Amino acid sequence: MAIAKQDIEEMNDLLAKGKTIADLVKKYPAYDYWEIYWQVNDYSFLGKKRTISNRLKKLVSTKTQSEREQIAEEAKELLDELYAQLKSNSAKLIEIDRVLRGK
Repeated sequence: MAIAKQDIEEMNDLLAKGKTIADLVKKYPAYDYWEIYWQVNDYSFLGKKRTISNRLKKLVSTKTQSEREQIAEEAKELLDELYAQLKSNSAKLIEIDRVLRGK
């Protein structure tokens, strides 16, 4: 079953806010895990964390310098994405706090 464009946009937004694909499956029971996984634009925070952990473990057994550099670059890109999402979410939380306090 194809996922509606509006649902995909909402799913991507939820992933950016820290939800996992498992959370999305609960929210959108019409779709199964793998349908969502293959349609969304990004990993969840948890998915990125696991990927980074796997890349770091792989560094230990990698033989060549060029492979190590490639793995390190992949991990760096994921860390940069996590940082950008964290920064964005922090700004949203500050704004929410400001509104709730009436300032």
